[in-house]
Amino acid sequence: MLGRSLSILFLTITLASLWSCNKTAEAGGVQIQVVKDLAELSSESRQRKLPILLVFSADHCVFCRRLERDYLKPMLRSGDYENKILIRMLKVDDFSTITDFNGKKIDVENLPNRYGGYTTPTMVFLNSEGKEIAPKLIGIGTEGFFAGEIDDSIDIAVDHIRAVALK
Repeated sequence: MLGRSLSILFLTITLASLWSCNKTAEAGGVQIQVVKDLAELSSESRQRKLPILLVFSADHCVFCRRLERDYLKPMLRSGDYENKILIRMLKVDDFSTITDFNGKKIDVENLPNRYGGYTTPTMVFLNSEGKEIAPKLIGIGTEGFFAGEIDDSIDIAVDHIRAVALK
């Protein structure tokens, strides 16, 4: 009887380990950086001459998890956006303070109001000063078209940054 119990325990541990490894592989080990200091992000944006994609997200939001899993993580995993845009997430249900683009401490839940991001997920496309430079995306659009909508807004943001750099 003890041998059977040990076998079941071993099998359970093995299956749990395999499932855990599979989940990590499925996610590709990619994590979206959660931002706490927008002034620091602004500096990186200015230095690298890249726009910012800031995603307003919440832990309880099913659509936020889907956006992350089906769109943002594959974008990061591809490497195609590495030198194109800075992708960051802001957890609006964190209830902490954050440093804004001006270096001031503000409550996290107040930042989305500046951009009309009352719904999660909302994606805003910003320059290094925190100004919107492309159409925001609210929610998740039509399956099959949404990835293109994200890319269109990214292209507009990149074009804006390049045009300003040429002046």
